[in-house]
Amino acid sequence: MLQDAHTQKKSIPVSLAVGTNIVIAAEDDAWIYVHEVIGDLAAAGNVTIKAGSTELAAFTLDAGQGLTVSDEPGEDNRPRFQCPPGDDFIMVISGGQFDGSVHYSLRY
Repeated sequence: MLQDAHTQKKSIPVSLAVGTNIVIAAEDDAWIYVHEVIGDLAAAGNVTIKAGSTELAAFTLDAGQGLTVSDEPGEDNRPRFQCPPGDDFIMVISGGQFDGSVHYSLRY
């Protein structure tokens, strides 16, 4: 069985202000595979996850409530979110600052 070949997973810390935040910039020749998003909001609000202009998920959180979204359950290394070549991985934050981390890889 063949699996997608992608780069080693990278982990980056994020500290995102209220508004639209490009977390991982697009590459013209690579898919962005987001394996895990972990963090919390400083105040109650929303976290919207996008690939370019396409909404992939939205979460409503209380102040200090944690968010953990990881790879698809039961499917090793199948990313939770995928951004096609040319689309940034974006998190839109409302309510308060989001602090946490993002784990991702690139597929060429």
